[in-house]
Amino acid sequence: MLASRTLPLFDDNWLSLALSRRGGTDWVDDVVQQLNGSGSIYLNTVRDLFQIFPLSNKQKKHLKRRLESFNNSDHLGGVNELSWWKLTQSFSWSTNPIPAGKKILPDFHITSPYEFYCEVTTLNKSDYEKWQLTEDHAYTLGRILSHKIPEKAEQIRYGHSKNKPSILVIFDYTSWSSLGTQFYRELANFLLRNTLNLPLELTAIIYVERKILDGRIGVSKQRSAVYHNPNCQYKLPTMVFPMLHQYLAHNEEIQPTDLVNDSDYWFWL
Repeated sequence: MLASRTLPLFDDNWLSLALSRRGGTDWVDDVVQQLNGSGSIYLNTVRDLFQIFPLSNKQKKHLKRRLESFNNSDHLGGVNELSWWKLTQSFSWSTNPIPAGKKILPDFHITSPYEFYCEVTTLNKSDYEKWQLTEDHAYTLGRILSHKIPEKAEQIRYGHSKNKPSILVIFDYTSWSSLGTQFYRELANFLLRNTLNLPLELTAIIYVERKILDGRIGVSKQRSAVYHNPNCQYKLPTMVFPMLHQYLAHNEEIQPTDLVNDSDYWFWL
């Protein structure tokens, strides 16, 4: 009876296809190589998040296809939606996923502690980074402004059309992520120098640095940050984001309120 209420993820048929792959370099190949250890933990982590994600089985079918995709971009995009929803629960936000449909809409509608809309995106390794084996900060910063924000313009405008703030959440999967380079500070300086290039519909950008450790998904509270757009029409008060670094137009940094020791530096999903 219980099985009929849940939508299976990574079932035996999927696993058989995954095991039949040879010599690949996608996310699933790393998981299969560690299936008796961290790979299994990772699959179970994603399964658990998927099962508690507050959509109906019918509404979850699109997300299931993305999560089970062997393509890195599709899979990571789905994982990041689950991860962001789980994070917002630890923030004590009331977060409602918006089901995928024919219309292009943002991923989430947040109703408390403040009402706004949220779109989640992924900064994957660029072709340049794959070939050069590294990527300079300036190149990565330019990609955010010239590619990621325009790519999500329609989702960002949706909140504005409802007279509500819109934020863009960027999960970092470039070489910098989880290396402790404090890229979030580089991004702060870059965005504060280029505020005139930010669309007025965009209230804020949230940069998320994450890592996978022994199959567990972690998000850094120490090296993730919020960047408020001073030119936006609909603003969010800084009290909405006490758990992260915040940067404002006049170069003011607001520190997180709960980073007391090393044990406070990560959210573990």
